[in-house]
Amino acid sequence: MAHTTNTDAIDQIRSFNRFYTRHIGILDEGFLGQPLNLPEIRVLFEVAKESTLNATALADYLRMDPGYVSRILAKLLKMGLLLRTTDPSDRRRKQLMLTVSGQELLQSLDTLARDNLEQLLAPLSTSQRTELVGQMNRIRTLLEPTKKQRVLIRPLQFGDLGTIINRHAVLYSTEYQWDKSFERTVLEVLAQFASTVDESCERGWVAEVDGQFAGSIFAVRENEETARLRALLVEPQFRGMQIGRQLIEQCIDFCRQCGYKQMTLWTCSCLTQARKLYTKAGFTCTKAWDEPLFGVNLTSESWDKVL
Repeated sequence: MAHTTNTDAIDQIRSFNRFYTRHIGILDEGFLGQPLNLPEIRVLFEVAKESTLNATALADYLRMDPGYVSRILAKLLKMGLLLRTTDPSDRRRKQLMLTVSGQELLQSLDTLARDNLEQLLAPLSTSQRTELVGQMNRIRTLLEPTKKQRVLIRPLQFGDLGTIINRHAVLYSTEYQWDKSFERTVLEVLAQFASTVDESCERGWVAEVDGQFAGSIFAVRENEETARLRALLVEPQFRGMQIGRQLIEQCIDFCRQCGYKQMTLWTCSCLTQARKLYTKAGFTCTKAWDEPLFGVNLTSESWDKVL
């Protein structure tokens, strides 16, 4: 059974690779209409990014045959796009660097590549573009699990509320089939927050992974002694990185500093991962009731935590 499953996965990956290479045009002999093929362009890019590279390090990093890399370098040197220089820290060692012509060509290629991708993305909505980039990052995370990703929990900035509303609407529609009334509810909640927020006792945070939106959470004043946790969200491609736990801890720490005696939140029985996070953070379910909400039948729950 495992062999069959692996075969299916391999076939699908190979099919996707064929689709993607055709779709972005990298099979052309002259990629982006230039006299260079994709491996040659990639070598130029890597040399520009890291000027201390030599031929051996370049072949290792790109996982390319050293002989093939040597032939590429010889061509680029002959074209006047690269130079070999002496490493100032070790005169026995040679480094690679771009010439002025190489820099100009790479800048032209960058502009062409961006224009091509702009055309590729043009038919997609903002949410579809976000989803596409997120899934690409998810592939990188799965295939390079040792790559350290930087997680940042930061206060709200201009434009965050629109992103948070959009991602709630898209994700809950996709994952739970909730209707547009949920988007309206999130919009109303965050509009109310934006218009009346008292930052001495209310706050919102965004999680980022390597600069990309990864999640959100809010602490909102319920009354003098109680704060309400709202709008917890973690993007699918970043789940499993403890981002939900970090957001909840940030929210709890803030509420303690503000002098609240307890916290409360609404959730529902179908949000199993969120409920696990709330349990680990010390919240307990104190009330549950069935109701039609957001176009489906839900078991709503109220959870509380003493601070």
